[in-house]
Amino acid sequence: MLRAICILLVLSAASLAQTPLPELKGGRVVAGPGQYRHDGELRVQGKVTLRHLDLDLRGPIRVASSSTFELDDVHLTVSDPPGAQHGISGLDCEGPAKIVIRNSTMAPAGGAHPMWRVRGDLQVDNFQTVNSEFHLDHVTAALHQLKIFELEISHASQVEGDGLELVFLSTHSSDDDHLEFADVPADKPFSKRLALGSDAAADLTNARVEMFLLYVHGHAQAELSRMGRVQLAMFPECKGTLRLPQGHVGSDQQPVVVPEPSVSDCGFRFTLKDVNVDTWDVYAGGSADLTFLDSRIDELNADDHAKITVRDSVIYADWLGTAGRAQLKIENSTVGALSLAKERPDLATSEIHLGGQSHSVFSGVRFDCGIVAKDQATAEINDMTAPPKYVRQSGKAAVHVGHSGVKDNSKGSHTCRNFA
Repeated sequence: MLRAICILLVLSAASLAQTPLPELKGGRVVAGPGQYRHDGELRVQGKVTLRHLDLDLRGPIRVASSSTFELDDVHLTVSDPPGAQHGISGLDCEGPAKIVIRNSTMAPAGGAHPMWRVRGDLQVDNFQTVNSEFHLDHVTAALHQLKIFELEISHASQVEGDGLELVFLSTHSSDDDHLEFADVPADKPFSKRLALGSDAAADLTNARVEMFLLYVHGHAQAELSRMGRVQLAMFPECKGTLRLPQGHVGSDQQPVVVPEPSVSDCGFRFTLKDVNVDTWDVYAGGSADLTFLDSRIDELNADDHAKITVRDSVIYADWLGTAGRAQLKIENSTVGALSLAKERPDLATSEIHLGGQSHSVFSGVRFDCGIVAKDQATAEINDMTAPPKYVRQSGKAAVHVGHSGVKDNSKGSHTCRNFA
């Protein structure tokens, strides 16, 4: 009891030592040293500068169009509001804006994963982050000494980067891109100019990237050669059967094409020549009707009227979700990757999310994560080889395990069943 009281007093004292952040608009400069805190949305309007301070940020940042937001020797700790969705405590630009960051840091607290969606101009000189992301849309950027989990460069963004340390370097294609990527090593310094997706480009010097992540949309074509480690993503609305290979795939003499010819009506193509494929992402929508065999999938989403079947595969479920009236069937596979989280911290969020009026069937599945069901989603679990870590339900969702349903349809209810 005494220990609990002492901890409460320490936390209370720390909270009292924090100064509320003032309104950020119209030439405001907030200079430390000092510890500041802001709860809820932080709106930036006009020219705003934060300098020499620690900021406990508990909500998202919204930057008004044409604003300038400068961080100089600012150390951000970011947390999500209780019950908030993954990544909500990020930054969004309402229109083109200017973001300047110097000698600063950003780290999440709890389960937060800050995602900054930037438009306009971005200048970085020494920004060290943990489990955070930058997504660049029509951005002109000069990046020096940036350490970040994911840097996405898409939509006509033009980037000059020096000394970047990235887990993921990612890019989104346009619907009709014809892209070529070659000689990007894994976890080794390299210097190279890259023509990226959707008319983006990057001139990188002394960059280190653990994995190259390519999102292919529409009927875009992508050829990859001699790539150290890649993750490949698709947004299918087509029909057919696909095998998504992993490991070292293809060669100049015998390239591997995904999807294989004559097995689907999908318009997109990946051509792989000496490529180390880690995993795949599938974001299915529309009236997609696809079967995946012998595949290793990181993220799997099914929306609208999509019908997805997965057999004899591994699904990490870094994000596995259903929505709309999607139908998902998974057979004789492993779903989840919590046991790999020590080796792959990005998999610590492994979870199945079932929503909308979707229906899912899991047969002969080894679960390595939990299930969260909401709305009117339904699911059946048959002949599982290892149970889910938990099953949580809300609304009218119903998850049936064998002949035993985990179900509570009372309005506003939230039920949880643990199997361990």
